[in-house]
Amino acid sequence: MMSFLDEGAGDPVVLVHGWAVTAEYFDTLALHLSSRFRVIRPDLRAHGLTPAGDLPLDMGTLAADLAELLEQLDLHNAVVLGWSMGALVTWRHYLEFGSDRLAGHVVEDMTPRVLNSVGWELGMANGLDAAASARAMRAMHRDWPAYAEAFTPKMLSRDRAIRDPELVSRICEEIQSREPQSMAALWSAMVREDFRADLPAVKLPTLVAYGERSDAYGPETSRYLVDSLPNAERKGFPHSGHAPHLEEPEEFSEAVIAFAHRVQTDGDADRNYEGSTP
Repeated sequence: MMSFLDEGAGDPVVLVHGWAVTAEYFDTLALHLSSRFRVIRPDLRAHGLTPAGDLPLDMGTLAADLAELLEQLDLHNAVVLGWSMGALVTWRHYLEFGSDRLAGHVVEDMTPRVLNSVGWELGMANGLDAAASARAMRAMHRDWPAYAEAFTPKMLSRDRAIRDPELVSRICEEIQSREPQSMAALWSAMVREDFRADLPAVKLPTLVAYGERSDAYGPETSRYLVDSLPNAERKGFPHSGHAPHLEEPEEFSEAVIAFAHRVQTDGDADRNYEGSTP
């Protein structure tokens, strides 16, 4: 059974967290949203209070869990937000289960293909390729606490990580509590995904939110998404890294509120927002 938080009232907004973190990373965002929306925050498998279970740890399983939760709660006209790996889960959910329950999608600082390769340089900004990914997985198995300590600062903009070492320390300790075998399995599943060819079929209105100081993905990745998705707009956050909802919570909340209100009120999945943001 998937653990989740259920707060507020109104049209639903579902917040899907990223790799190795939990629903609690959306605490501030949920506080802002819950005065206007019903906010659902699941812990994905092997994260937080949701056990890994016996099914394969991959995006298909996580997407099926999400579909089951939407059905269990009988949610309709929902906006789903996927942060980092969460966006891969929500894309997989759309492709496998459709959009009958959905009004819109927010992609927070993510790419459709994590691995870089010949002809594709919009994966992880550190140039991650298959060989580097394999080395990362070996490091996870060898010493997960050390890997988490090296990984954590990259979630934030560099100046924020320097300015707020206590925040980095809190995030690191929480990530270190994850089970390394499960995290490695999900990492492997994440880097296998490639949604580039699927994006033109994702007609759901989409807000592509990105941190302009992200060490994970550059601004060209968000532009690629807007160019590839038929119903997308983009919004940059100038003082944020990979987690704008943590670093610019008020501005990020305002953007999500405005987007959700528009798509849930309009109910028009074919409206074209492309190019509305320079």
